[in-house]
Amino acid sequence: MPNPNFPGELGSIPYRDVIGGPLNAAVEANAEASMTAAKFIQDVGFEAATDGTSPEQPVYITFNYKKESIDADGVSTQQEFNMKVPLLLLLHVPYFEVSNVTIDFHVKLNSIEKYATSDKFDINAEIKGKQGWFTGNIKWKVSTSYQRQSSHSQQVQRTYDQSVHVEAQSIDAPEGVTRLLDVLQQTITENTADGGSSA
Repeated sequence: MPNPNFPGELGSIPYRDVIGGPLNAAVEANAEASMTAAKFIQDVGFEAATDGTSPEQPVYITFNYKKESIDADGVSTQQEFNMKVPLLLLLHVPYFEVSNVTIDFHVKLNSIEKYATSDKFDINAEIKGKQGWFTGNIKWKVSTSYQRQSSHSQQVQRTYDQSVHVEAQSIDAPEGVTRLLDVLQQTITENTADGGSSA
């Protein structure tokens, strides 16, 4: 019986699927996370224009508050203000990516050989004869048979074990998003309740 072909057994393993599957899943996860962040910015941070034809407008949150001010004569007065802040500046845009993928793949091959031997031995004897006072006639008949059977089989047992460890972390927003937030920051306004700009 030839030795087991372990190299051939290892070569038949679909490593492209074993290794490529988790890696492709990580790439798809990163792409889906980016699209989720982009959709979050569009759905939460912007709304359709009132005329229905203009580009979408940023969503603003308006705060009303009172602040004490002192005039040139030293007189203190309470004045009401309102501030408009883009909603996106008050939220954390979720940006995550898969930063590390570890694939552990273990293969265990066992070669099992089985031997079996059986022996069979048969003997048959037959006696025929006549016996008288002066004469006798005896016949002997003996037959024997012997048979031996042996078998030898070989089997390769395969055991596969795979584990995938994935690490994800929060990352900085892309440059385009940073520029967008900088522009939105410049649109923050602070006005008095009567419509005048605060000093």
